[in-house]
Amino acid sequence: MPAKRLLSDIVSLTPSNYDDFTRCPRLFYCNALLGLPASDPVASTDQGLQMHDMLWKIHSDGSCADEEHVADVLDAHGLDTPSAREMITRHADRCPSGATDGAAHEYEVARFHRQPPPMFMATARIDAIWVHDGILDARDYKTGRKFADRVVDMTAAHVQAYALAEHARSRGLRLRLRYEYLQPEIDEDPEPWELDDEGLEIVEEELRAAVERMWKQEDWRGVNDIEICRTCRYRSICRDSAAPGEPAWPVLSTDSGDSDH
Repeated sequence: MPAKRLLSDIVSLTPSNYDDFTRCPRLFYCNALLGLPASDPVASTDQGLQMHDMLWKIHSDGSCADEEHVADVLDAHGLDTPSAREMITRHADRCPSGATDGAAHEYEVARFHRQPPPMFMATARIDAIWVHDGILDARDYKTGRKFADRVVDMTAAHVQAYALAEHARSRGLRLRLRYEYLQPEIDEDPEPWELDDEGLEIVEEELRAAVERMWKQEDWRGVNDIEICRTCRYRSICRDSAAPGEPAWPVLSTDSGDSDH
């Protein structure tokens, strides 16, 4: 089957797969289209997922400014550690929850683009949304290293912004997207991104043009760039890798546990 036929008639864009495509078409091909398991080790996301869950639980049942409540939630999940406490405190210092008239956590947003073609559906899961001062304040919590000094320079943010746009516009609010880093060693968050209608139109055309490039792909070649390839989760099986190695596939047992079968 030609690779381009793996694309749906309506291409699905997520923050992660769009970031993959802009980094390397081959990475997008292996992950989003073929669904291959990673052939090479990648950094664990366990801590990030745990902190996302804790912040959701803390805000759902109380306030992040209530130290006793925070301790109870963390203790109930076996995560009451100095590191976790420090991350929650860092968030609480920047949390607008006390001055909002609406909030949502782990919120799914989607937006469909029909014309001009090609069609695509942008979806994103937003960690937290607050409404205050005429702003739809969307937050993406981060526990990894900082890649840029401005949210606008982070590719994944463009899908998030596009998917959020109608949600903000329908409520007569300005859209602000903020990447909130929880580790204390990161001094400052990237500059938040506030978008007006003109900026959102530019983002929509950027995404549409990227989907058009996907349809024009013939062989989904890799970028062959050592800085990109050395951290790629498919670097050992990519024909275009600038950082070849031996794949570390998971070992699957063939033992059924029952000698009669």
